[in-house]
Amino acid sequence: MFVTRWRIRFEPGALVLRGYPFPRGSRPSRIPAEALSEVCVGWFPPAVRTREGEYLFVPAAQAHELADFASRHGIPFVRRNDVWSFILEEFLDTEFSPELQEGALRYLESNGVSRAETQAMRERVEKRMLALTTLTWEWQHYGLYDVLSAMRPFTFITGGTFSRFYEESMRLADRGGVLPATREEFSRCFSSQESDGKAS
Repeated sequence: MFVTRWRIRFEPGALVLRGYPFPRGSRPSRIPAEALSEVCVGWFPPAVRTREGEYLFVPAAQAHELADFASRHGIPFVRRNDVWSFILEEFLDTEFSPELQEGALRYLESNGVSRAETQAMRERVEKRMLALTTLTWEWQHYGLYDVLSAMRPFTFITGGTFSRFYEESMRLADRGGVLPATREEFSRCFSSQESDGKAS
């Protein structure tokens, strides 16, 4: 898990992205509350989805600010299945039994991600994700934020390739099934991480 280094500014009626780590040319820096459709419970770092289907991340240290902002503006809390966590699990510094690997593939299929798609995406991100694991020795969790961090461009020349990957990654994340959740569930996720010293 990458440590987050940026901050979101919460203004009346909008959140402002300053120094956001994932460039997207058409995205404004000021996102009005009415453009946000949900807060994803159980994702790390915390994420909010726009009505256009883009997932924007907020530093874990600002999780309570996000919860307050969402509550003030009537943005619902949901549990959206994090399909990326199952696509990326084979890159963790952990061994998974054949039974668990099969379970992950079936889970992805139940969320509309075929085995062929899973394999193709794993091959696509393999070099960058393995390099990330070599640096971090991460063994617990990878998700959408991590694969974007690993795949983001090192140079201007590769920016176009990242833009395509970014859009594809958002569409794939959007396949995750959704259940209603509460602010209390969201807050518990980050209260436990703070007590474990994992919030950043």
